[in-house]
Amino acid sequence: MSDKTKWLDETKEYLTNNDGEDLYYLIFTMLDEEKMSFIKFLLDASKGIGCVVHEGLEYVLDQDLDYPEDFDLVTFYVGEFESSEITPNQFVMLMRYISDAYNNAFPDSKETVERHMKALTERYA
Repeated sequence: MSDKTKWLDETKEYLTNNDGEDLYYLIFTMLDEEKMSFIKFLLDASKGIGCVVHEGLEYVLDQDLDYPEDFDLVTFYVGEFESSEITPNQFVMLMRYISDAYNNAFPDSKETVERHMKALTERYA
């Protein structure tokens, strides 16, 4: 585990026990490979945009679909196949937990994180 993912490790057990293992793996890999910051990830999620970390590791939100109005599950792809799905409410709950851990590690970013979490919650909860 690197310093850039140390704060995220605090969320691993909770996420694993609450259907968020793929979300943890995706964010961990994204940070470890320096593809995107957590704040950018959260901003995109609040706008309905998923994330492709690299080929074979991504998740899909409503704005990634041809018909966003048909969106009802957050879908994770690990490898070439769909790995798991969670409800938008579950996604918001898991992102709240991750955001709290981020805020504890980086309190100077709390205002930005909370603004994006508010938008995410309004979009999906």
